[in-house]
Amino acid sequence: MRARFAPIVGMLGLSVAACEPRPTSPVAAGPKPAFQVDFTNETHFRCYTVSQQTPQPATTVTLSDQFISSATLSIDEPLQFCAPTSKNGGPINAPEEHLTMYAAAQPLPTGLTVSTEDQFGTRTLTAVGARVLLVPTEKNSLGFPANLNHDWCYAVTGPAVGEQVTLEDQFSSDTLRVDHPHYFCNPVTKTVGDVTTSPPEPDVHLTCYDLHGPQRTRAQQAAIQNQFETDTFTVTSWQLLCVPAAKLGVQPA
Repeated sequence: MRARFAPIVGMLGLSVAACEPRPTSPVAAGPKPAFQVDFTNETHFRCYTVSQQTPQPATTVTLSDQFISSATLSIDEPLQFCAPTSKNGGPINAPEEHLTMYAAAQPLPTGLTVSTEDQFGTRTLTAVGARVLLVPTEKNSLGFPANLNHDWCYAVTGPAVGEQVTLEDQFSSDTLRVDHPHYFCNPVTKTVGDVTTSPPEPDVHLTCYDLHGPQRTRAQQAAIQNQFETDTFTVTSWQLLCVPAAKLGVQPA
C-alpha cells in the first residue's frame, strides 16, 4: 500500500501475549488513531479462491503483532489470492500490490473489542482469534510490492455495511453488496529462518468484508512469487473485499 499519513494525537492500545494477557489501560473516550490512514488511495483488495496450485512444503514462521506478542506456526497451502481492485471507479495506484492468504490460526487468551474506521465508517468489532496470514506477492513479473505489509488477520463479528459497490480488477467487474466484517488484519512482523520482515506501514490495517451478489467462477491463472513459493495459481470465485482501515482502540471484550 502507498503510505499517506498525517500525524495526530496518539492512541491507546492493547498488547496481548500468545498465551498470557498483559495489563492494558482502558480505551479513552473518543479515541483517535496515531496516524490518519488514507482510505481512498491505499490499495483495496478483492480476494479470490485459489482452486488449484502446486503443493509446497510447509514453512515455519514466527509472527508478532499488536494482539499476540509471539507465535510460531506452520504455513501450508494458499487459500485465497487478493488482487488490487477499483471500488466505485476509484484508482488503482499500485497495480503491483497483491496478497496471498494462508491459514495461520492462533487463539487469543481473551476476546478483544476493536474500534475501527474505514471508508464505510466507524464500527466496533469483536475479535476471537487469529485465522490467516496475508503475504505480499508478485504477480506476472509486475514487480515485488515492497511497500506492502504482511498482515495477520483475526476472525471478527460486527455490524454489516449493507452498501452496493462496483468492483473492477484484473479478474472481473461486478456490482456487489458489502456485508458483515469477516477479518480484521494487523500489520505483522514475520520471521522465517534468520530473515525478519517488519511492516513498512505499521498504522495501516485492513478490514475484510463478506461480499454478496451474482458469483462468477470462471477459472483464471496467475503466475506468482512470494516468500513461500513460486507457482501458478488457478483462481475462481470471489470471496472478500479488504479495505484500508485505522485501529482506533482495543480493550478486552
